Amino acid sequence: MKTKYILHGGYAREDSPENIKFFSECFADTPEKSNVLIVLFASENDGDIEYYKNFCVRLKKFTDKELSFTKANREDFISQITQADIVFLQGGDTNRILEALQRYPALSETFSNKTIIGSSAGAYALANLGTSHEEVHMREGLSILPLRVVCHYQSEKLPPSETSLKEIRNSKKDLELVLLKDYEHKVFFI
Repeated sequence: MKTKYILHGGYAREDSPENIKFFSECFADTPEKSNVLIVLFASENDGDIEYYKNFCVRLKKFTDKELSFTKANREDFISQITQADIVFLQGGDTNRILEALQRYPALSETFSNKTIIGSSAGAYALANLGTSHEEVHMREGLSILPLRVVCHYQSEKLPPSETSLKEIRNSKKDLELVLLKDYEHKVFFI
């Protein structure tokens, strides 16, 4: 089995027809009984158990499969990944998730043969390069996926900075440029 990566443009918590398609894709190639690791390292709600529980309830709405959820923690993160079928890197602050994930070398091997989902900051963390929003310049991700990623593309709520958009268009042109509007997703098999 190849590793399935799903990158999402942002606002996974909101209701939209595009998000229904996105969540359906998240569970499309997973076992009938799936272990889901929810990674909230990018979120200010990382320590909020109610936020985590509400997100799990939301995910259950999109599949008939039997889902078992685990909230990621930094101490057991690698062993939690190895036990998961699905790893969901939720959005939030890109610098926060990058700082957390940089502690774990060889994540790409640990992700092997799983479904890995990155929404907004999670997508940026997986990519080689990503735009920024509140900061000015583009930033480097973990380079797990050889891509240049723009989330919230043409967003009215959270557009990428113009500078970072220009930088990413002119950098590492040998890498695919993935433009994801709010709620949109794209799938990659590696």
